[in-house]
Parts: sequence; C-alpha cells; structure tokens
Amino acid sequence: PGVTNNEEYDGTNWTAGGSLNTARFYLAGFGTLTSAVAAAGNGGGTATEEYNGSSWTTVNSLNNSRNQLGSSGSSETAGLIFGGGGDSDATEEYDGTNWTNGGNLNTGIYHNGGCGIQTASLNFGGYNPSTSAKSGVTEEYNGSSWTVNPNSLGTPRQTLRGTGIQTAALAIGGNANPPNASVGNTEEYDGSSWTNGGALGTARQDGGAAGVQTNAIYFSGDIVPGSQSVLTEGYDGTSWSSLPNVASG
Repeated sequence: PGVTNNEEYDGTNWTAGGSLNTARFYLAGFGTLTSAVAAAGNGGGTATEEYNGSSWTTVNSLNNSRNQLGSSGSSETAGLIFGGGGDSDATEEYDGTNWTNGGNLNTGIYHNGGCGIQTASLNFGGYNPSTSAKSGVTEEYNGSSWTVNPNSLGTPRQTLRGTGIQTAALAIGGNANPPNASVGNTEEYDGSSWTNGGALGTARQDGGAAGVQTNAIYFSGDIVPGSQSVLTEGYDGTSWSSLPNVASG
C-alpha cells in the first residue's frame, strides 16, 4: 500500500517532515526541500501536491493518470514528468499552477530514470512494453521535443534513478538481468555518452536520488523486490560511501 511519509535531509541527518495528503508509491517528484512537487503514483492517479518546507498542499491534477515514471525540474514552478505505466510516452510540463502536455517520448517506457530541468531534461533506461525488455535508451528534451541519443546506457535496466543535469548526470542502481536482480551500477553522462562510475556499496532498485554528479545521494530502495532498505549513500564523483540511514524504509 502507499504511504504518506516524508523525510528531509540536511546533509547530515534525516528528520520527519509534513505528510502527503494522498498515500501513494511509484510517484514522481521534483524541486527543492522548500519548493517541491509530488505527482501521480500508484494510489495517486492524477493527484499533485506542493511542499513548502513544512506541509503539503493539494493543487491542480495531472492530465493523465500514471505511475512508475520519470521526472525532472529545479523548483515547483518548472517541472516535467514523462513516461510511466498507463501513458508510457506522454510528457507533461508544470508551471507552478497547471499541467500542459509537452512533446511525447520517442519510445514508450516506464520504470524509467530522469533528471535535469524543464527545458533540458534526460530520460534513460526503464522497461519497454513494446519489446518486453529492459531498456538502455537515452532521450534528451529541449523544452518542446525529445531526441534519441544513439549512445545508450552501458547496462540496460529498469527501476533506476537519476540525478544531475543534462550535461552532467548520474544513472544509479536499478533492476537488470537476470530478472529482479538489483544492481549497484552507476553511470555518468557528459551530455554525449555514458561511462562507468563507482558502484553503490549495496545494490538496490526503486530508491531515491538527489544532488549533482559530483555530490549526490542515493537512499532507501529494494535490495531485493519487496525488501525495502533504509540505507543512504553519498557519491563524490568517484565512489559511494555510507551516510546516516533514513528513519524508515
């Protein structure tokens, strides 16, 4: 079942924040600690909420219900969601008040990773329902349309996470082959191609990520499906190290 839990990280410790109004999982999020958006998800449908650093407020809904999707955005006034189960090629842009449809992905996908800002975003990896296979495909968004980059991820995978910007991004963890196997792979994107970075200390999938390519965190996630972790790790551009655990998985 979905939950309403929210935790805040100050660079050292996790503390409980205000709870979501709508319990959900497999949702999308973007923004900052004091200006954030949570949207869609299992149990969420089209529901959107904004966070001001202490509490969540329900705002205008998405146009399309979905879950297991990618997202990007630097604040609650400039965000993007894309892909996802239920509407796997659609993109929607948020301006702080309303959602509008953007250009569709070239490849329908869900359980995908994403990062960047509304006018310069990345979509990568995921599960392609048309081929029934994990994907390594990378697409770039310019604010109106997506372009496929011929340089795919080195390790095709789903349920991965991304963070950073379009020209300096990370693809972290996920589920590769064999089926349901969590991986610790980290790949770095320079705006053109992916190269291998340091691996997570503990392989996980479906976690959360934040930060930039040289100063990022990856937290929680399943070590094996259905076994939620409380681990947090930090990346310095070369390797991952252990940080304080989240309060709950």
